[in-house]
Amino acid sequence: MSNQSSLKRAAASTTSTSTVQKAQKEPVQTTTEDQGNEERYAERRPSSSWSVWNAKRETEVGSADQTQRSWWRKPSFASMGLGSKEQNGNESVQSDDQKSSTINRTTSPSSKDNNDATDQASNSKTPWLFWNKKDEAKEVLRNKNSILTSNALLPGESYDAILFKAKSEEQTSKETNTLNSNEAHGHNLNLLVPGFQSLPKSSIITSIYAQITKLGILWDTNKSKDSTPNSLYRRNPQISLNKLSEGKTKPVKVLIVGVHGFFPTKMIRPLIGEPTGTSTKFISEAETAVLRWFHKHDTHVEISKIALEKEGKVLDRVAFFFDVLKKWINEINKADFVYFVAHSQGCPVTIILLAKLIEAGIIDIDNIITSEDPPISIKSDDKKKIISILAMAGINNGPFYGADQTFFVKAYSAIESDSLKELFEFQNFYSVLSQKFIQSLRICIASNVKIAFVGSINDQLVPLYSSTCQFAHHPNIFKATFVDKDSRTPAFITRIVSIANHLINLGYDDHGIIKEISGSLAGTLTGGGHSKIYNEGQVYDLGIQFALETTDLPFELPVVYKSYEVDQLGSNPYHLPWCMRGLLYETGIHLGREEIDALFTEFEQWEPETKQLKNVKYRLNGLKSKL
Repeated sequence: MSNQSSLKRAAASTTSTSTVQKAQKEPVQTTTEDQGNEERYAERRPSSSWSVWNAKRETEVGSADQTQRSWWRKPSFASMGLGSKEQNGNESVQSDDQKSSTINRTTSPSSKDNNDATDQASNSKTPWLFWNKKDEAKEVLRNKNSILTSNALLPGESYDAILFKAKSEEQTSKETNTLNSNEAHGHNLNLLVPGFQSLPKSSIITSIYAQITKLGILWDTNKSKDSTPNSLYRRNPQISLNKLSEGKTKPVKVLIVGVHGFFPTKMIRPLIGEPTGTSTKFISEAETAVLRWFHKHDTHVEISKIALEKEGKVLDRVAFFFDVLKKWINEINKADFVYFVAHSQGCPVTIILLAKLIEAGIIDIDNIITSEDPPISIKSDDKKKIISILAMAGINNGPFYGADQTFFVKAYSAIESDSLKELFEFQNFYSVLSQKFIQSLRICIASNVKIAFVGSINDQLVPLYSSTCQFAHHPNIFKATFVDKDSRTPAFITRIVSIANHLINLGYDDHGIIKEISGSLAGTLTGGGHSKIYNEGQVYDLGIQFALETTDLPFELPVVYKSYEVDQLGSNPYHLPWCMRGLLYETGIHLGREEIDALFTEFEQWEPETKQLKNVKYRLNGLKSKL
């Protein structure tokens, strides 16, 4: 009996095994709907460790194009910030109504461009960008089904530019946190000198005089411009807001464009630290400042942001960003206020880029008054686009002279020579880069672009005369200096820099005092003076105020360009006392005796600690009687 039962069990096992093998060999008849569902959920099956890289076996891939995609080109879910596949699967099965109610999708310039960009993205290598991150714009192109967050990305064909979804009027009105990075940590002791209030205030007399001058120049083009304005005037911000919002009938559309500076190569970062000044950082800080300013003046605003991210040489970056912004021409021209924020090498890149956009007609500038129509025919409610640039610690005239001969720079140049050596070309006013920069600056100013150059007083890389662009002067240019409280800058030095910039902003001469003392103000290599400036909310506020709270020139004025020999600055010990003599003379006439008295008091109390500052005080002791 036992043998018979064993034979029965063996026969049953053999029958079941053959049934399974037969079922595996026979094809399963499925409907079109089932095949679509199977393909839709195929990627969610964690069948093997290869699925972590979003890869497929060759047997699972039906086309030759897909078999050519290597597994290492597939981004991980962690790098994309999307979470697990199971979460994505649950999110993707939401109905279209649920998606439209929770997410406000915005399409890129054209669906055809997106399809072409997707094909290019899938067949190209993913660039290993700085910050050890995947390229977000490219990842969104590859994963069309992934749900966008509230800070959604709107990618174009470019890999290194990101357009963030516009914040609507309702969203911006609900924003309550308008503190920048430093203010959020309680750091409110930093200084920005001179402040925006240093500009003269507009009055009825100045307005009438400006209108009369405008009429005279436009009706008589041969009339001499002897009485040219020295500076812009502060005015009620509601004047600009009424024009931008068409009498408060619509929200003001603001576009913020961020351009980062020079990043050190990855081999050097373990020594000096990871860079934090990305374009995304700049537009986030600028957005906070814009919200703060518009909330203060009770005006509704819609904000869009573009982060331009790419490494390389200046003109290469300009050409790349130019092609990128051509694809976002609608976003640019729909904006009432375009605010460029740049840092370090990004400052000359931004100015050259903006000039190229203006020349090509990409940016529609509708605020230029021609001489064909007299200003009487101009309506007060004509719409005007306002464009502003905030240049923070810009390498406009190169780094410190002689820095290319230091051991650190020589060692760095052996690793990455082109991008770093190019920065020193700005020290030569006759180089191709300098000539291109000056030409672009003139184009921007002629288009009524307002530029705020802000330098850092203890910058370890860029001298103050370079970051504040001391070789170019115009009423549409405002120059200021950021003073970090941790730098322990003497009050006497702070006042000298403040007075010098104040005089320049009013159209007067500082007699070269900033160029002479810049070499003595260099900070330590790890002091952070070059980087702390973009964390300060006052800096972003200044760029907005100078753009929206100032008058316009009654007629076009050329940029005054004054070159000098960079290698001769600070070399003659007798130059500094002579410059101080001229500064005191200008201060007494235009700013008053009170500033000179305060300067004398602070000079007496000044106890310099460094060798460079001790040398400065020694050379100024001869002017003690004048002070």
